Amino acid sequence: MSREYRTLYSSPLVTVGDVVCSEGCGPGRHEEHCPVASIALVRSGAFVRRDRLGRHVADATQVVFFDPVEPYMVDHPFPGGDRCTTLAFTPATLREAARGACGGRTFDRATLAGSGEMHLLHRELLQAAKLKDGVMLEETALHLLQVCTQGERVPALRGAAFERAAALAADVQTLIAESFAERVSLESLAATLGVSPFRLCRAFRQATGGTLHQHLMRLRLVTALERLPEYRERITDLALDLGFSSHSHFTHAFRGYFGRTPAAQLRQL
Repeated sequence: MSREYRTLYSSPLVTVGDVVCSEGCGPGRHEEHCPVASIALVRSGAFVRRDRLGRHVADATQVVFFDPVEPYMVDHPFPGGDRCTTLAFTPATLREAARGACGGRTFDRATLAGSGEMHLLHRELLQAAKLKDGVMLEETALHLLQVCTQGERVPALRGAAFERAAALAADVQTLIAESFAERVSLESLAATLGVSPFRLCRAFRQATGGTLHQHLMRLRLVTALERLPEYRERITDLALDLGFSSHSHFTHAFRGYFGRTPAAQLRQL
């Protein structure tokens, strides 16, 4: 009969948490309030939420929206409890993403049936937290927010709108080319360009068809391939010098992109 919360990642842009509730957590007999607007992605188990919109069963197929102005009750009708990943964004980011809600609410719904893309993005988010990759985590979190609030398809741009997105993409690529080996954050890139992180990520996907994190990682990995002979006995140093969080993070990314580990590549030289 408990609720355990663990912070997986926290930055000025987003806080990601791991929440585990026992079956006795939230008996459904009194109102609860969420202090900040947040999204919960159910990993396992289930619970029932009751609010002014009705009764909602939240299982591992669902995304659940929590709004500070919407009281609710939670019950666990069968043993096992539940485990969720929660995402809490800045108010400005939520206002930009969740347009259309009214009556002072942040979101216009209580739950949403998840899609294959959402569930895969959820796994990418957890992997980014494990790797301690801030750019990957923040960009994946923003992508999840967009999919949950605006739909899965990024609208295609034409004409002047595409040109603006392409110009913004080129500007951020220039910034990354200059600083890719340093600690890079979406917030700092967006602030330098005078746009929001949400807009920056969306424009980059619209203009290039990929993500900022993919571009950053490709640049780091291709540079690593070039420098690898110089670091033959110091692969960990190479990883850290290029902005990877650890030797294992670097090796995982290198193998994923080139199909072989750095050590295997060195044996080919």
